[in-house]
Amino acid sequence: MELDFRVVGNDICVALSGELDEYAARTLKADIDKLIDSHAMRTLTLDMSGVTFVDSTGLGFLLGRYKKLKAKRAELLLKNVSPQVDRVFRTSGIYAFVPVIE
Repeated sequence: MELDFRVVGNDICVALSGELDEYAARTLKADIDKLIDSHAMRTLTLDMSGVTFVDSTGLGFLLGRYKKLKAKRAELLLKNVSPQVDRVFRTSGIYAFVPVIE
């Protein structure tokens, strides 16, 4: 899993690429948590355009970041979700917590 991020004011956008599975979630969790802990942010947007696969560990990663951001009064957003990943997200119900933006 690769990530690239940019900071614009109080908003951070992280572009992800690869598979969001157990292996990637461990590394990604540490990297994203460093961003969350080191920036006063209003939103963290995950650009999912390069993500080809998500498993239950990946869903757990997203929910964990949602909770961490909520505790800081910030919001987690998703964008550019591929149809394959979208099916997993819809089935899991994650959109009830983490909205998709254009």
